[in-house]
Amino acid sequence: MAGPISPQELRALVLWMVARREMYGVEIAAALAAQLRASDGAEAEAIELAEGSVYPALRRLERDGLLSARWVEIGDGVPRRRYYVLTPAGERQAARTADRARRSAPAIARCSCVRP
Repeated sequence: MAGPISPQELRALVLWMVARREMYGVEIAAALAAQLRASDGAEAEAIELAEGSVYPALRRLERDGLLSARWVEIGDGVPRRRYYVLTPAGERQAARTADRARRSAPAIARCSCVRP
């Protein structure tokens, strides 16, 4: 059983998701949960993404200079959203960690967000 996702794996998965396109927090959390559910294999199905873990990871990645963020006004009665994008340092980190995950964390590597 794979159990909960480690902080390092979550950090890498968030970077890989944002590497695809600019995304906001709820969207990132939902996409990660869907990716982990959709991964085939018994080990992948046992991976748990702790509720509320994505936002602290986003704040740390931004603080570490791997993500930048901007607020976007959506419209009347809709809360604004904070969209995240990789910085150049984030792009380099995402590439480095993707290769490492493919070798050391097979369940995580099955997520399509890790594939080139």
